[in-house]
Amino acid sequence: MKDNPIPVTGILWWKPDQWKKAKQISSDSHIFDDSYQEWKETAENTFNNFQDLSVTVYKIEIDLDEYVEWCKKKKLPLDANARTRYVSLKVKEHHEAQSK
Repeated sequence: MKDNPIPVTGILWWKPDQWKKAKQISSDSHIFDDSYQEWKETAENTFNNFQDLSVTVYKIEIDLDEYVEWCKKKKLPLDANARTRYVSLKVKEHHEAQSK
């Protein structure tokens, strides 16, 4: 019988200056919180909720310049969908590195 894998996810974890810059350059800046502090409170709550559900969750800090280049190569707009795809890629890389 196969064991059920432990669910794994990640949350994009901004540094204050990266959050501000990302908000300025994103095509969906209107969906960003009004302040970094508001975003951080929501992100902390989300992180804690995942942990309460026994989900392995990683805080994924990204290099904004690297992310922008990745979007250009993939011909993706700088939006929530692209951020989600990029974080998923980084979660996979991080989780595989942690599992070794």
